[in-house]
Amino acid sequence: MPFPTVADKYRDESCYPAGVFLEALRGAGWQPGVVPSSVVYTYSRLELYLATRPDLYTPNHMLGPGPGRFFLVNSSHGDVGINCLGIGAPAAAAQLELQAELGVRRCISIGTAGGLQADLEPGQIVVLTNAIRDEGTSYHYIAPDADAAPDTALTARYVEHLAAAGIEHRPGVSVTTDAPHRTTVREVMHHRHRGVVTVEMEAAAVFAVGTALDVSTTSAVVVDAVADESGTSWRIDLGAANESLRTLFDATVGFLAPEPTSSGTLLS
Repeated sequence: MPFPTVADKYRDESCYPAGVFLEALRGAGWQPGVVPSSVVYTYSRLELYLATRPDLYTPNHMLGPGPGRFFLVNSSHGDVGINCLGIGAPAAAAQLELQAELGVRRCISIGTAGGLQADLEPGQIVVLTNAIRDEGTSYHYIAPDADAAPDTALTARYVEHLAAAGIEHRPGVSVTTDAPHRTTVREVMHHRHRGVVTVEMEAAAVFAVGTALDVSTTSAVVVDAVADESGTSWRIDLGAANESLRTLFDATVGFLAPEPTSSGTLLS
């Protein structure tokens, strides 16, 4: 049986596009409020921090997965948003569909990931160059044999900004999975021997939806656990990962919404 069940589904037009759902919401009295052109996707309950910084971030309760989960960056005058999601490819894809319909043109996804290469350390940052599609969502958007890859120009400028900010990082391919707690030793070794650096849950879908909807996307992840040489156990340091993720978040916001004195470059 093919997956999706209807073969080559990605070629077909949707009969229930995001615009239909948004029109129904508007019919019930909903209005989106300020819609930014660029959005940072996060998956680590960052909204708990953002809500305590009204000097920096203003909530838009009409966007995101629910009240208190979407914020506008004050210094961007409404042009950059932070979308605080639950984990997983479907959650990210659904939000990107809706927000692309509303006018979002750039998306940077940042989160945590498992490290498949034994020389990694928890807290290291990896800017993704490609995503192996070991999840289901991306297959609804692009051909089964197509690469799930970030936007080249956006990624290049993002990397340049991280380097200028003194943030150490490495490029790498990730594998996107729907079932992280079903990772096996055979999988670890299979991907490790092919040079895959990390495993996470969103990148392939974000890249595929971006490709399908003409939204520029890129992604960076912070390693929070590393598989040992045998692939049988993992070295976990959530503290190091959280500290690094906060640094990455600040740099990502600075890239999309640079301060007047910043050397960061905002794409037009």
